[in-house]
Amino acid sequence: MKAALLHGSIVVSVLLGAIAVSCQTGHVAIPTGAALSLMPLDLDEYGGLRQAPVPSGATGIFRVEKVGKRWIFVTPAGNALWMLGVFNIFLEQRPSDVGKGYYELILAKYGTVEKWGSQIPLRLRSWGFNVAAEYVDVRVWQKMPTIHMVNTAFNCLVNRWDLGPGPVKDLISGTDRAVYTGWRGGTTPDVFDPGFEAYVEQTMARDLSGFKRFYGSPWFVGLATDDRDWLFGFGPGDEIPARSPHPHLGWIVLVGNPQQTANAAKGVAYADTTVYSKRALRDMLKAKYGTIQVLNAAWGSKYGHWDSAGGSGLLDESGRSPWVGKDFVSLKDASPVVRTDLDAYLYLYAKRYFSVMARAIRRHAGPRHLVFGPATLNSDGLTRKEILRAAGEEMDVVQASIHSQAALELTTRYTRGRPLVTWEGFVANPDSALFRYPQASGSLAVPTQKMRGRLYADWVSTRFQATTTSGTKPIAGIKYWEFHDNWREKGNWGLVTLSDNAYDGNEARRAAGKDAWGYATGGEERDYGDYLSAVRSTNLAVQQALIEELRQLQRKQ
Repeated sequence: MKAALLHGSIVVSVLLGAIAVSCQTGHVAIPTGAALSLMPLDLDEYGGLRQAPVPSGATGIFRVEKVGKRWIFVTPAGNALWMLGVFNIFLEQRPSDVGKGYYELILAKYGTVEKWGSQIPLRLRSWGFNVAAEYVDVRVWQKMPTIHMVNTAFNCLVNRWDLGPGPVKDLISGTDRAVYTGWRGGTTPDVFDPGFEAYVEQTMARDLSGFKRFYGSPWFVGLATDDRDWLFGFGPGDEIPARSPHPHLGWIVLVGNPQQTANAAKGVAYADTTVYSKRALRDMLKAKYGTIQVLNAAWGSKYGHWDSAGGSGLLDESGRSPWVGKDFVSLKDASPVVRTDLDAYLYLYAKRYFSVMARAIRRHAGPRHLVFGPATLNSDGLTRKEILRAAGEEMDVVQASIHSQAALELTTRYTRGRPLVTWEGFVANPDSALFRYPQASGSLAVPTQKMRGRLYADWVSTRFQATTTSGTKPIAGIKYWEFHDNWREKGNWGLVTLSDNAYDGNEARRAAGKDAWGYATGGEERDYGDYLSAVRSTNLAVQQALIEELRQLQRKQ
């Protein structure tokens, strides 16, 4: 991770279990080892800092608030909290290299799944985390502040659980493979289809997985609208270079088929064949230009009708017209007016998605719970400004990866200053229970757990201190991916092994031992290094820095 998010330089190293930071930025310094022991944390039951009460006081529910120039979460008790969350706390059942699955091993260790669920918050808090983020097992709920994910963008396409009038169409599937030559592995729902809104409503109205009973609880932080992995087109655009920029969804809709009868890849057929998103584009253009002749004059196009007209109508556009162009990412070879209009439509598409999701969440979960955007926008670049604008208008918290100062500035500007939460994860396969498997090269992959700890320390500290040129600190927290190693990906993302041993230099070893609560540890094939000492120290240091920053602000007032 780069330190370019700061106005100055920052050097982070893990020394004697503490974070040593040199910072010439004018910010509150993150405490070093001595300060860590001098100022123990006094936490409320939700993980908030009693040493940093928020003047507006307690409301009995989680909220976000801008205190001075910094966005923070505020616990139901009225205390500041900078989110330190963990994704994906679930019960992997597939056998790993030890011959048993995580689920089977935790039953042997704890006796019941409920006991395992009770231990998760104790372990996470001991490592300095304060929120159980998306993809969390229900046994952890009500024991630690929790975020749930609705995840309708993929499910609506197959009408999972028969919650809608029928499956919703995937816009990418409606494009001609000879015209749109990009990736086809994602999903892009037809959000203007009335069935999409019906599906979202029923998803929120029904208690499918036992979540609904938690709505209204002070432990419930809020709901995220989706996993961005299933919202293809909401990833990075072309404003900041990215490895795999997503196509412009306005272009995708324009060149897509106005009718779909079936989707063989998803095994569904459609009783209603209309692609409503393409009709919404037509309606927007018709409202702007009035007649097809005026549109043709503006676009340099040759359409004979607003609808389908034997191949010459606007709805017949398949991407073969010269004024449309072939550049589905930047639209550089499209007419300038075409680009402007497709940008305007992209905002309407995103607005429709975010508004439908936000209305349903607030109606069924309650208006006081926070609504989080998809986890997460931007990726390694910057989501298009039209999507970020719509997210900022409808979401309480925008989830977005921030990997540069430019991404910080632009995301903050386009979302109109909404609070941000970002995420990351790191792997060190050679020094882990997944040592047999190669890891991808790059900044997220390192050889040892100690080096992984340095990456975590650098990442968290830079995001905590990240400041826009206007002085705002928009990042209200982070989420770490993920709780245990990922067997499907064969990646050492975890805080613990698939045998449930923490990467703390003690539990994840061959020798048998016991953890702080008396549960058995050890039994690994090798001895693995210490990741969690750096994680714990970093998390503690950030919280102490927040206390000091807010105290300084109060003294100035």
